Amino acid sequence: MTTGVERRAGVRSRAWRLVAGSAAALAVVGGAVLGVAGPASAHNYLVASTPKIDGTLTALPDAFEITTNDKLLDIGGSDSGFAYRIVGPDGKYYEDGCLSVDGPSMTTKAALGDSGEYTVEWQIISADGHTVSDQYTFTWDAPAGFEPATGSAKPPVCATSQDDGAKATDDGTTGSAAGGGDSTASDALFIGAGGIVLVGLVVAVLLLLRKRPAPAAEDADTDED
Repeated sequence: MTTGVERRAGVRSRAWRLVAGSAAALAVVGGAVLGVAGPASAHNYLVASTPKIDGTLTALPDAFEITTNDKLLDIGGSDSGFAYRIVGPDGKYYEDGCLSVDGPSMTTKAALGDSGEYTVEWQIISADGHTVSDQYTFTWDAPAGFEPATGSAKPPVCATSQDDGAKATDDGTTGSAAGGGDSTASDALFIGAGGIVLVGLVVAVLLLLRKRPAPAAEDADTDED
């Protein structure tokens, strides 16, 4: 004959199995959410550039370009935090001060000076909202008959009017919208939904832990015997 103590032990055992199952589900969902949040929060990194890193340029390109692995994040539609500098061997700046941000890429135009080693200095806002900056060098081998530009002692400010869609800033960074908001917003919504599921599972576990089955009357009588 099963005693009241044995029945209560069986109830507790089933309750703890439910708790263990909920904890396992919590771990699975948590791992899935963290698995998504990890890549979403990774910094952008350079995947291509014009000119190439440590490359040799023999003709002036239509535009200097930095391309990353993910969409760049525009803040308030102003390209605040973005910068693109072309520094010559004489220490002068040869970019025109205007930049354009489109998806994962940022571009600017430059009129180079004499042949020599130039440095590209760039800064972007990564898809996760963090600032990423770096620099690299390339060699400019001017073609015959090329007329070198004089350069500027200070970083130029974009001369394009705001009516044309460019907005000059004190540090000379300008351009169009980045187009990285949709990706970031969808990531945030997905992670938020996963967070709601996690909260629900935590509440369920806490309720199971707090719930204590009341002993039946016959159990009490059995215990008194």
